[in-house]
Amino acid sequence: MPTNQKDRSELINTVALLVLDAQDCFIDTLHDKSGFLSRCAFAIDAAQALGITTLFTEQVPNKLGHTNAKLLRRAQSPKRFHKESFSALSAPGIEGFLRDNEIYHLLVCGLETPVCVYQTGLQAVDEDIDVTFLVDALGCRRAEDAPHAIEALRGLGCQVLPTETIFYSLIGDVTHPGFRPLNELVKAFSQPDFNIEAYLDKAPKPIASSQQEEQPNENNSKEDRPQRRRSRNPRRGRRTERTEHSERTERSERSERSASPKNSPAKAPAAEKTVSKDASLQSRQTEKQSKQPVEKERRPRKPRVTPVKTSDEKSPTVKKIAKKIAKKRAPRKIAKKAAKKAAPAGESS
Repeated sequence: MPTNQKDRSELINTVALLVLDAQDCFIDTLHDKSGFLSRCAFAIDAAQALGITTLFTEQVPNKLGHTNAKLLRRAQSPKRFHKESFSALSAPGIEGFLRDNEIYHLLVCGLETPVCVYQTGLQAVDEDIDVTFLVDALGCRRAEDAPHAIEALRGLGCQVLPTETIFYSLIGDVTHPGFRPLNELVKAFSQPDFNIEAYLDKAPKPIASSQQEEQPNENNSKEDRPQRRRSRNPRRGRRTERTEHSERTERSERSERSASPKNSPAKAPAAEKTVSKDASLQSRQTEKQSKQPVEKERRPRKPRVTPVKTSDEKSPTVKKIAKKIAKKRAPRKIAKKAAKKAAPAGESS
């Protein structure tokens, strides 16, 4: 945890409160319903006092209903995500929201400890997202199942701590502007005659966020804002955190490399090589084109004209048939001529 107040403020800007499935259908099954509502309301109000973003997930709200309306109105401009998966980090849109808003640490409360809370912790470890479970603001239908799930989350490396412990550790000391509103909340919820139903019935007071004075203006450039990286590791386990010293050394090495005179002339030969390669390729292509034989122009073939035979002309097959018939008829003609000659002159008439 940073000791400087400015660093603490930057850390708080990267933290979000995630309330899991605080829907009436699940809350009604709890044995200590008022205790769960009390600790969840305290976590939401404490997050508002420190200017921490509050997110809500809802499990199949079109069938199971939405988040408890009294808890939902405690948060200023809450962001809700509908889901069908048990893990809250698998809800559509939540991962992009965390990335776009540069949120790197989640404080988790809600329902149910052995199901949705536990699977959210599993996915957070897989994706290397820092997560802290507010153990006194978690609930489940079977109270005997909760200790085993919490023990497993601790074994995975997740932080499991009470709500007041986490929020006091975020402000660090009494000089932080969020100390007074947080301390007033602790006193109000610690009263022996405190009634959570009456507290929730009252409209929440607009709490001036302690981070408003130190929030960067929209006109400020991105370079003035704290640059933080969000690690994404698909494998199970956590990455080794980078220290400030290692990051500074890396930045200095990069600046030296960019400013060193060795880099500038080194780039020139590479550019020359690329130009020479392009020129050689072009010359080779021109040589290949010159070596290729020139194709002769082919003249178009004239279409064959088949002569159309007239009816007077006879084909060779017809001529052959006519000759055969003439040969057969020749002896008959000769016999007729001989008969006419032999006949008397009177009969010829």
